[in-house]
Amino acid sequence: MSLDTLAPDEKKLLLLSVGTHRGARPLSPIEVASLLQKALNAGASLAACAESLHLDGTTQLSRFLALLRLPDDVQHVLDWGRSRGTIPFTSAFELTRLNEANDQRCAVQAALKHDLTTAEVRQLVQARKRSHKSMEECINIILKMRPQVEVRHLFVGSIAHDVRERLRGLTQGRRDEIFQTMLATKFKDLFASGRLGLERFTLVGGTELGEAVKSRKEQLEGQINEVLKGVIE
Repeated sequence: MSLDTLAPDEKKLLLLSVGTHRGARPLSPIEVASLLQKALNAGASLAACAESLHLDGTTQLSRFLALLRLPDDVQHVLDWGRSRGTIPFTSAFELTRLNEANDQRCAVQAALKHDLTTAEVRQLVQARKRSHKSMEECINIILKMRPQVEVRHLFVGSIAHDVRERLRGLTQGRRDEIFQTMLATKFKDLFASGRLGLERFTLVGGTELGEAVKSRKEQLEGQINEVLKGVIE
């Protein structure tokens, strides 16, 4: 059995998202992983899925499936390439080699806050696995290897339950489109980018975001949820 275990529209989305270098893919890496797992649960084999997606071998699909080992509350920041406020697929796969969920969360936050490259993420994972040092100590070691440290600010907020229900059924791409438009029109003073998951949202920015979080941390989460309620149909 192959991808025929999926609905036709799901199969089409996978074909448009895997094995291509197109700029705009309809699914995020974690959404690809979820559909692959759905196909496997329905009886498809990994080899048959790879053949349906015109891939030579199952290595790439195994890497997608590994992403599901990352905590649910950080999966929304995974993307194909490296950009402000996201973790690229290559870095995310490196993070799956960490055994503890808390270590993975800490590494994701460090990657976003300090804009770690995939090479730096790989070094961070190796440092944690090969030493008895804490994640914070390993992160500091990696940062000290840089010629210059760029400070960025990270804010992770919880999405209200009634808003979560409205988000279900939207792809990661559509959620992010809504979120970026909202930030650009309703929260211009933050000068931040971000990702909108189903349970958490993430903001990454510079000094302006840091000052906003410091002065109105308790209000910011509620304000974002209120605006989301108005913009999501």
